[in-house]
Amino acid sequence: MPGLRVFAPLSVALAAVPFLLLNGCVVEHDRTVERVHEPTEGYYDREHHRYYHEHAWIVCDDRDPHCPT
Repeated sequence: MPGLRVFAPLSVALAAVPFLLLNGCVVEHDRTVERVHEPTEGYYDREHHRYYHEHAWIVCDDRDPHCPT
């Protein structure tokens, strides 16, 4: 019986060690989303001769009323 008094608390402590170590290995990924600057609706890009409409770039042609001449 004297061995049981030493072995019982020791076995409980040893059983808790893997649980505590594995608990520390859980890593949550960063939830922040990098925001990309989106141009405003109707923005005209002179350099590329295009304008921004409904989340997409539209290349200007001769008949397009949104593009400056």
